[in-house]
Amino acid sequence: MRSKFKWIFTLLVALTMQLSFAQEKTVKGVVTDANGPMPGVNVLVKGTQRGVSTGFDGAYSIKASQGEVLVFSFMGMGDVSRTVGASASISVKMQDDAKQLGEVVVVGYAKQEKKKMIQSVSVVGASKIRDTPIASFADALQGQASGVQVVNSSGVLGSVPVVKIRGVASISANGRPLIVMDGVPLNDALLTSTQGGQSLDPLVDINQNDIESFSVLKDAAATAIYGSRGSNGVILITTKSGKKNQEAKVEVGFTTSMTTATDVMSMMTADQYRAFVIKTNPASNFTNEDVGLGSFNWIDAVSRKGISTGVDVSVSGGSDKTTYSLSGNISDQQGFIIGNGLKKNGFRLNLATDVKDWLRVGTTIGVSESKMDRVGSENSVAAPFTAAYLQAPNISPYGEDGKFQRTGFVSNVVAIEALNINDANSFRVNGNVFADLRLHKNLNFKTEFGIDRSSLDEFQRQFEINTAGGFARSYQAVQQKFVNTNTLNYKKTFALKHNFNILGGLSVENTGIRDVTTEGTGFASDDLINVTSALNKTTTDNKTTGSRLVGLFSRLSYDFSGKYLVELSARRDGSSRFGSDFRYGNFGAVGVAWVVSEEDFLKESKLVSNFKLKANYGIAGNDRIGDYLARERTEGGVFPNYNEATGIYTLRFANPNMKWEQSKSYDLGLELGMFNNKFRVNVDYYNKTTNQLILRSNFSVADNNGIVGLTGNAGSMENKGFDLDVALDVFRESKFKWTSSFNFNNNKNTILELNDAAATDLDGNKFISGGRSQRAIVGHSVNTFFLIRYSGVNTQTGNAEWLDRNGNATTTPKADDRVIVGDANPDFTGGFNNNFKYGNWDLNALINFSYGNKIMVDGLGFTEDARYSNGFNKSSDLLNIWEKPGDNASTPNITSPTFRTFQQRSTKQLRDASFARLKGVTLGYNLVFDKSSSFAKLVKSVRLYATAQNLYTLKNDNLRGIDPEVTNTTESLGQGETFFTPPQTKTFVFGARLTF
Repeated sequence: MRSKFKWIFTLLVALTMQLSFAQEKTVKGVVTDANGPMPGVNVLVKGTQRGVSTGFDGAYSIKASQGEVLVFSFMGMGDVSRTVGASASISVKMQDDAKQLGEVVVVGYAKQEKKKMIQSVSVVGASKIRDTPIASFADALQGQASGVQVVNSSGVLGSVPVVKIRGVASISANGRPLIVMDGVPLNDALLTSTQGGQSLDPLVDINQNDIESFSVLKDAAATAIYGSRGSNGVILITTKSGKKNQEAKVEVGFTTSMTTATDVMSMMTADQYRAFVIKTNPASNFTNEDVGLGSFNWIDAVSRKGISTGVDVSVSGGSDKTTYSLSGNISDQQGFIIGNGLKKNGFRLNLATDVKDWLRVGTTIGVSESKMDRVGSENSVAAPFTAAYLQAPNISPYGEDGKFQRTGFVSNVVAIEALNINDANSFRVNGNVFADLRLHKNLNFKTEFGIDRSSLDEFQRQFEINTAGGFARSYQAVQQKFVNTNTLNYKKTFALKHNFNILGGLSVENTGIRDVTTEGTGFASDDLINVTSALNKTTTDNKTTGSRLVGLFSRLSYDFSGKYLVELSARRDGSSRFGSDFRYGNFGAVGVAWVVSEEDFLKESKLVSNFKLKANYGIAGNDRIGDYLARERTEGGVFPNYNEATGIYTLRFANPNMKWEQSKSYDLGLELGMFNNKFRVNVDYYNKTTNQLILRSNFSVADNNGIVGLTGNAGSMENKGFDLDVALDVFRESKFKWTSSFNFNNNKNTILELNDAAATDLDGNKFISGGRSQRAIVGHSVNTFFLIRYSGVNTQTGNAEWLDRNGNATTTPKADDRVIVGDANPDFTGGFNNNFKYGNWDLNALINFSYGNKIMVDGLGFTEDARYSNGFNKSSDLLNIWEKPGDNASTPNITSPTFRTFQQRSTKQLRDASFARLKGVTLGYNLVFDKSSSFAKLVKSVRLYATAQNLYTLKNDNLRGIDPEVTNTTESLGQGETFFTPPQTKTFVFGARLTF
């Protein structure tokens, strides 16, 4: 009996102890790093879904039982585990994770651990763009990612950027990279009609504050899984979402900014203009009255300080099952050119929930609207900057009665922007719904349905003062894409060393575009606005196009103990854009890597933290050629060559043999981290050959005496070079932090072959003309300048001289004297970024640069034309006229025959466009409140910042007034030429961000 009593007593004691251990209590503490408290650290009870995040002061509070383990985690830091004991207080200090074991990168249809990646991917996080208002999503990548070149087509709001990944991707097919947002490929067709207006960026609706990260896929190992659309590179945009077990976080941001032009050309004043005309036309005996006594500064009249404001609000958080993020934004931007404005507003919802332990469903949906006040395209005399440069300075926009007057061939742009209507309104809905099912502990199935629908409504109305009889134009377009993607993902580890990750999927896309255009002239009154009020309906046009793409894809990733990596990917696509015999294409890639730093002989090294060697080879394609180009195109209507008779005529021959553009590339890479990863280097060498280049050729057909096009495959092209990324944490563990990063790309573009569709030059080389000054020549770059060489004004004779084909001086150059004089593609590009942090202060400075490219300024052929008869204003450079032997002048002697011809197209208008630009400088201060204060109970943090963009540009002296980062076309052929393209803006931003 006594022994039984002892046994019962012992059992009761044990149960009591067990109950005491199991009893939950509140554990509190503070999480810090070398610089102090860390907000946003995840604190999770291991093996459960109970978790919280630290507040702005690094403090946390969580329910846990004695004996349970708390896991503290934060991106880029090593996880910390602490067992709950008798104490109710646990504080920890986080350390940087030297090998970045937890970093995950978004890649095609999945995410991968960075340490196990074979692909070449550049990642740009939200922190790099948070305080910098960007004109387009592409601006966020400028100078931030190696191998990515961004050139803005204009400083006008909403203008289309040119984005290249590792060089020129195609000659005449769409060379832009594929843009995928949250798994949905975005429409990027230029819906806008450019007649009379600046083109509108189709991705202008993307709100930068919604972006969590960009992943730029650069090599075939990364892009081949996108098959027929991967040849030009892929940019994956991930938007922000909530986190599990995170209390609701509310953020409100305010910005106000002012913009001006970075530079403008120096033109003659009215007095200089009159004196120049009189001096250079002595036989005419002009007086000031003959030339015109007026005076007006057109550049000042079309320029202004653009004031912009913006507000954004977001709410994010999550429970143990559901995550959410809801955001909204409103902005009102004013360009530095009169008549140019852009208003945007939108909202985005990202929502996901665990319906069951095995089922997670969710949606991402974005709705946006933009209203743009457009200005004339840059090579039009109705464009503000073009007209301001060309308009004679003695002509006023106002008549003697103070009202607007007509100003001749060069439009009265002050009147145009004050009176005319030129609006472009767009509306966009994009997003998806998905279901993620765990079929087995190692097998997941995900299905998602995505949509990207954008509509554009343009309207132009020109009134009597600017266009006799008036003019109106209405244009509406709708583009929509529906996508269904289904994937199976199997992950399994065998024998603790063999790790497999297998992905398979099916994707179906349907894209359609429809538009309608109506035009009219002859309005009885300026009070009549709509096209229906026009006496003459001059144009009515309506068309519908569409395409379908079906793809099967797979990827196998294998690693042995994290040391030896192998990846295989494959895709088979079918596209309606090609003929039935060549509708399907096969693409794929293979890659291997060796993580040397995981070997025993380096694993414990204090010098080397990370060392990886990698190589891959792959094939990707390009089907982005427009719809129906393989088919014959006919059109009905009035045919002028047959006495205005109506009929049907051929615009394009069918070519059922047209094939995909196909890029074969290989990549060799090295990743190195040293001194606990304080010093990091990534180097990639690549060589990409694009075969079956798609090109449009024109033929004259006797039957109808018209020009008929044929689109087909024309040759091959090569891009080769290397990417370099270097980062150094100069100070990482002290109160003062300094991180410096540098990226660099060297790319060489060469046309390897062109078929008989190309012309042949005097040397027997085949070429394709592009732009007014360029050729794509076999053995040279796509954008090769082919011009007569201008050698200047002879100091002894006062004649302008050029060089003939053989290099001899001449005053009468001919077309056959044109030679290769450089190209528009840079030898290298890159960026240099520095981040400093001390206490609550932070400072960021970004420099981007480009070297070796040239730019052709076609507008100088007008402003440097010394003849009075053209009626244009003149560049102030013309004032330096040769008068006597020894004069070093820019303008020939007025008696020289070359005085009337020296403005002809030549290298006189060609400029070295190399530059280094202080792209952005941001100074920020983070306000920290005492947690006990009443204000801290409402506002957790406040960030104040000031940003300056395009603050200074180091460039060649002969680029005075000309921006090196502009181009007047987004097409591959012709890039690097400009007329009077408005320059980039110098912007000053002041902002505040409050977190509640």
